[in-house]
Amino acid sequence: MKRVVYIKVGIFFLGALFLLFFTLLSMRELDFLKGSYILKVKFKFAEGLRSASPVRFCGVDIGEIKRVEVKEEENEPVVYVYAKIQKGIHIPKNSYFFINSLSLFGEKYLEITPPSKYQGYIKENETIEGISPTPLFEVFSTFHRTMQEIEQLAREGKIKTSLENTLANFEEISLRLKGLVESIEDKKGTVGKLLYEDSLYRKLEEFIDDLKRHPWKLLYKPKERRRRRR
Repeated sequence: MKRVVYIKVGIFFLGALFLLFFTLLSMRELDFLKGSYILKVKFKFAEGLRSASPVRFCGVDIGEIKRVEVKEEENEPVVYVYAKIQKGIHIPKNSYFFINSLSLFGEKYLEITPPSKYQGYIKENETIEGISPTPLFEVFSTFHRTMQEIEQLAREGKIKTSLENTLANFEEISLRLKGLVESIEDKKGTVGKLLYEDSLYRKLEEFIDDLKRHPWKLLYKPKERRRRRR
């Protein structure tokens, strides 16, 4: 009787294992059923990429990172990322390979963006130069140096002098504009006379009307007088 119970329990566990296996198969869509190929992407800085990180093409998952290796070339460290791409997905040449994040502090993944014009496709096992991100410590370091330079300028009084010069120039420009406006209001200068004196306006209007009636005057060229021979 116990033997029958053990057999039933064994059959139940085997069925559960098969069910779990096929569930994982449908969720992950394992590559050994679909087929895949490898692309090598070279970076100077990989910023958190690791095995099993997603690979996306135009924002769509097309594979995952198989492995990440650090090598030395010309006495400098470089990172090779081996991307496993689904069969049937063709990556155009001159595509952009860069590291992106699922959120501000989320998981890193390899993003592939195609170029505007296609010129063939990348072959299997081909090595592509990726766009390396700027390390975060370099951003903070640059910001820190900038703040130090600003602090140094403030101590030397250069910022204050620059601001004073800017304000002085602005004040001078304001005074000139004020003088121009006052001269216009006082009907002085060419602009003031054109705006306020009706005689100039009428003469200009008559001249334009005359040209409309006799447009040939624009093309008329008076003959030069010949000098009389003595």
